[in-house]
Amino acid sequence: MAKPAYIFIVGLGRTGSTLTQQILNSSEEIGLGSESHFFRDLPRFLIQRRPSFRDLLAKAGDIATDEGAEKVVDFIFNTSDRHYSFWNLRAKNVDRDEFLRRLLASDRSERSLFDIAMGFHAGGKPICGEKTPAHIFFVPTLLEWYPNAKIIHTLRDPRAIYTSSRKKAASKQYPLINTAMRKLGLIFELYSSMQVILPWLQAIRLHDQYRKRYPGSYYLSRYEDLVGDPEGSLRKLCAFLEIDFTEEMLRQSVVNSSYTPGGQVKGFDLTAIDRWREHLDPLLHRWFLIWCRKPLAQFEYQL
Repeated sequence: MAKPAYIFIVGLGRTGSTLTQQILNSSEEIGLGSESHFFRDLPRFLIQRRPSFRDLLAKAGDIATDEGAEKVVDFIFNTSDRHYSFWNLRAKNVDRDEFLRRLLASDRSERSLFDIAMGFHAGGKPICGEKTPAHIFFVPTLLEWYPNAKIIHTLRDPRAIYTSSRKKAASKQYPLINTAMRKLGLIFELYSSMQVILPWLQAIRLHDQYRKRYPGSYYLSRYEDLVGDPEGSLRKLCAFLEIDFTEEMLRQSVVNSSYTPGGQVKGFDLTAIDRWREHLDPLLHRWFLIWCRKPLAQFEYQL
């Protein structure tokens, strides 16, 4: 193994990917951006997903031409959609002309465009990269584009993912039809749980493929291990990345917590590991076991 030039954090939402990014960014060597959605968004059961930012860029212009490159850069610097906050470079005080200059001097590929954006997010640190959960489905492309990259796949018990996502969603405003569907109770829960179950099962299948295909470039990080034994888990992760472990990595505040007012918790919240047991309907729990029993046992999750 060798120290990477790029690090990509992938996995499903609510699996500790933001916490992992935050921890790694505390290193003097690593600067990772967040949520580029460059290749695509996470799949949604029976719901059309948002377009990838790559698709949006292709519609904006052809970067192979100078005129097209200017249009693409203008599109990027006028981006204000919070879903694509990685690309809101104007808000991050990135110089538009410098970004264009680097793009024009590159080979004009999508890979180079993505690389330039990640470089600005790195803030001068030698290792760049980013965190987008849905890129779990594009690991082969990432490693083809960046052979000296390393992939961190964050994994969590799907029952915990579901209860965390449900709690997070409770504070949002929804269209009337969505609000009406939520009044169906358990029927809606069975439907909405499939938006966790199906991608989780797919992520497990991909894990089995990636660990065999990319043994030196792919690493699985269980949320429960990170929270339950932060130092031990992070020392193993740092060994894989060939970077130094520092005590600063342990001095974190968990952000975007579903169950905490303000969404922030100091330190690592052990209660987050099994909190789903207090919030998951017994019938819905059986539903999860019908679909996920075997892989849950494979990853040593209590049934």
